[in-house]
Amino acid sequence: MITGLLVSLVFYVHGSSGHGDLSLYHRYAQAFWLDSPPFTSLPAEYPLLSIVPFTLTLLPDYVTGFGLWMILLFLAIYEVIRRRESAKAAEVCAVYLVVGCFATVLGRFDLVPAAATLVAYWAARERRFTLAYALLAVGTLLKLYPLFLLPVVALEQYRTLGRDPLRAAPPSPVVRGVALFAGAVVGVFALSAVLSPEGWLGPFLYNTHRPLQVESVPASVLWLSGLMGLPTAPDKSFHSWNLVGQIDGLLGVLSELALVGGCLWIYWRQMSGRLAFGRAITLCLLVVICTNKVFSPQYLMWVLPLVAIMDQEYDPVWLAICALTTLIFPYGYQWAHTPGPFAPPSYPLWFSALIAVRNALMTAALVRFFRRSGAAGVEMDVLKPSQTSAA
Repeated sequence: MITGLLVSLVFYVHGSSGHGDLSLYHRYAQAFWLDSPPFTSLPAEYPLLSIVPFTLTLLPDYVTGFGLWMILLFLAIYEVIRRRESAKAAEVCAVYLVVGCFATVLGRFDLVPAAATLVAYWAARERRFTLAYALLAVGTLLKLYPLFLLPVVALEQYRTLGRDPLRAAPPSPVVRGVALFAGAVVGVFALSAVLSPEGWLGPFLYNTHRPLQVESVPASVLWLSGLMGLPTAPDKSFHSWNLVGQIDGLLGVLSELALVGGCLWIYWRQMSGRLAFGRAITLCLLVVICTNKVFSPQYLMWVLPLVAIMDQEYDPVWLAICALTTLIFPYGYQWAHTPGPFAPPSYPLWFSALIAVRNALMTAALVRFFRRSGAAGVEMDVLKPSQTSAA
């Protein structure tokens, strides 16, 4: 495990193209802290709190330094899973992360919001809901996606209070928790608006205007439409390689509808007592990843720890997803000769097909996880004897 991380740090992250995002983080941190006047230049696509991990890149030799900080966080996650879940779950999580995020686990900051989400899950499972809401707010202010988990936590609090959300008014503990989350998120975005009146909406507008990123599930559907005769073309923008075509707008709208509809379906299943809390959180993250217009390889970090905790065993499908993700990035990109400022005339057939196979497996894993979750019923997540509960 450690060997794999060190190999990634020495031979990939320090390579010519392995620290591109770290250089971007470095520019964001420099602009925020050192521009004149300071504190007015916000990250284009991330909320304000992302400046905290980005500031690590202001240290000397920031590539090595940032990588070492992520190794420490990786080891902390491993140890906490080992203590709170099982040694097997911790091992599975570590292997999944090293195999699937070989090029990103040390060179991206996604392990930070993933850790906040994981601890929020444990806090809610132990009935420490105030802490859970606070950590979800922290995760949202780092990278937005934990916002979709707020209803899952609120519905779990309803259940522990013995209330029916369809028949009872929101109990005061739930109202206070949601208000804590909303107050923290709105407050930080209000501060962002004061600091940068023109840039505070960047995290929302940036993602709204992006085309279909080439690794996303909707982009694989767009690629298939190209095989059937509809025109498609590569695109390089928004720091990513994308795919555009005749029906990309339609697919963008359908993906957003699928995201909202999928999350609402999960909330409904949980509300009606047919989906346990831990599986609802994991499914919600899977829906967010599979329906998003962007599927950067580091997104696997959001869900792999929870997949390992829910299953507690190696899964050949997830091992294949992880291996294919690393095969696509960085190696597929390198073999497809994509590095450079301009998009190639076309993506090689094998490159798009490789992405489509990974995305088909990812979608199949989501469907299978949902079916298994339904079969498991509303069994409560197991609390270990050492875990305490609090209202």
